[in-house]
Amino acid sequence: MTSPAADKHDWATIPNAITVLRFLLVVPICYYLLTDSAPVATAFLLLAFGLSDWIDGFIARKFNQVSHVGVLLDPIADRLGIVAIAVCLVFGGLVPLWIGLAIFVTDLFLLCTYFALRLSAPPESSKLGKIRTAIMMLGLAAVAFGRIEELSWLFTPGLYILGIGAILHLFVGAGYLRLMAHTAKILRQPAG
Repeated sequence: MTSPAADKHDWATIPNAITVLRFLLVVPICYYLLTDSAPVATAFLLLAFGLSDWIDGFIARKFNQVSHVGVLLDPIADRLGIVAIAVCLVFGGLVPLWIGLAIFVTDLFLLCTYFALRLSAPPESSKLGKIRTAIMMLGLAAVAFGRIEELSWLFTPGLYILGIGAILHLFVGAGYLRLMAHTAKILRQPAG
């Protein structure tokens, strides 16, 4: 049994600090995308954004630093970060509108459903969800690095990869929606 003092500082972990840092990276990334400036800095910030998602999860599991706060914070930072970056890419004229809409509308619908059903935790990430996130991060990075003149050949493949990630996002979102509805149904059944 853990002590109340240990529970009180459950949030103070290295993975949670990395998650917060990842979320803060979204501000300069979005600024650079909207102002169409600093392509090299944008690319490396996006790379750090994507890698930090893997790093915080690895550290949490390897060093037993999984926390309740981290379980809630990590997917929120991922989803809000990816949505914000995708929207800025659309407004910056770098990706087609349908990609931004697929990401934004799916996440908005899932978020509203989560709060409407009053669930205590978001659904656990599925294997397909992890693959989708990796594909989207790869696509975002390729598009960002494709803005650098010497690496412009990465831009078009990045768009295709991001498009595949957006389509997968729709399927994953539908799966999470079913899972949330099923969880809510089970929680509302009378005990015994």
